[in-house]
Amino acid sequence: MKGTIVAKRYAGALLDLASELKKVDEIASDMRLIHSSISDSRDLRLFFESPVIDHAKKNKVVRTLFEKKIDEVTLNFLLLLVEKGRESLVEGIAVEFTVLLDELFGIVNAQLKAPYEFDEKDRAMAHSKLEELTNKKVRVSFSLDKSLVGGFLAQIGDTVYDGSVRRQLEILKKQLSENSLLQN
Repeated sequence: MKGTIVAKRYAGALLDLASELKKVDEIASDMRLIHSSISDSRDLRLFFESPVIDHAKKNKVVRTLFEKKIDEVTLNFLLLLVEKGRESLVEGIAVEFTVLLDELFGIVNAQLKAPYEFDEKDRAMAHSKLEELTNKKVRVSFSLDKSLVGGFLAQIGDTVYDGSVRRQLEILKKQLSENSLLQN
């Protein structure tokens, strides 16, 4: 994503301000709304990224779209970004804000893939096992992956936990070949 380092700095500054004003929940909700608005609307994304549209028009549009929907602090932050010519970073800032907020609260995201749908009991058990494994709060997204024969794949950040049948068979094959080499 463009300007990730700069977006992270702005997101950090906004999170610091939100903490100082004790408005973290409100501003987090605002940033989710702004992110979904931009990601759901190609026109809005292009509008923010366009260098041709002048700041006065962007200021007016931001006020029209968000003034009644978000906290005054968040609105002023958006208007400041427009004034400074950083409005193209708004979507990235919203994403980075969520990442920093998750870090602050010790939340990690996990993707769990399996060849079958998880029922509620399986979801709860997988969720608790992942929290036990990471010693953090875990936000889990479950998905179906028919390419897996059995078992599961879990990814948390850059770490992949492969509990698939395919992986277990690979490990068994390796152990058997090592044992046969040792016996010869």
